[in-house]
Amino acid sequence: MLLNLKTDQRRHLELLRHRGSEDVVELCKAAFEYLSLGPNTQRYQHLAQKYSTDTGVVQSAVEALIALLINATKGNASEFDLQSLQQEEGYSNDVMQVLSQFVSSKRHFIEGSIKSANIRAYRLVNIEWRLEVRLATRSLLRQSSIRVTMKLYLHTEPKNENRDLLEDGDQAIHSDERRNRKDLLVQTDLSSLVHMIQVLETALYESKSRRIRNIVSGIH
Repeated sequence: MLLNLKTDQRRHLELLRHRGSEDVVELCKAAFEYLSLGPNTQRYQHLAQKYSTDTGVVQSAVEALIALLINATKGNASEFDLQSLQQEEGYSNDVMQVLSQFVSSKRHFIEGSIKSANIRAYRLVNIEWRLEVRLATRSLLRQSSIRVTMKLYLHTEPKNENRDLLEDGDQAIHSDERRNRKDLLVQTDLSSLVHMIQVLETALYESKSRRIRNIVSGIH
């Protein structure tokens, strides 16, 4: 098995050639911290000053270490595979010892993350909604009650999401779609709806971050 590292990732790992084993241990710790808590710019600045280089160089090396860890775990890399990497990139024996320990010690964490990412979760494929307003009742003449009713069409099978699942009649629903789809009826008030939108927008913004993109591209 060959480690499937991109050219840019191999180039970013060149920092390891010029550092001792203690420095590589620091970079590996920073890489695992990145996976667990996200990037730590202050730490990268500190390491950059210590190594007499730019902060971006350190962060790129950390992200390349994450790619190495994920690829080695996905491909079940052996000691021979890592030795091949040493021959190709020219790392010292001390550095390779640290990298081997890093890969072996964090393998279970990455395997668990990959399994969690592959869980089939329901995804929204369509939505219907209507606005209901009650202006007054016999008991309260000035009552104003606003409700939003939504029907969410959820599905777990990515390859079928482009089919028209929402046509009227059961004939339009394929048998595999019927097993994987779920229709959910939700009613909420405006304040709760605004909060839901804010939470979804925050999650969407975070999904576009460099950290999430790197992790997703490494897993898939």
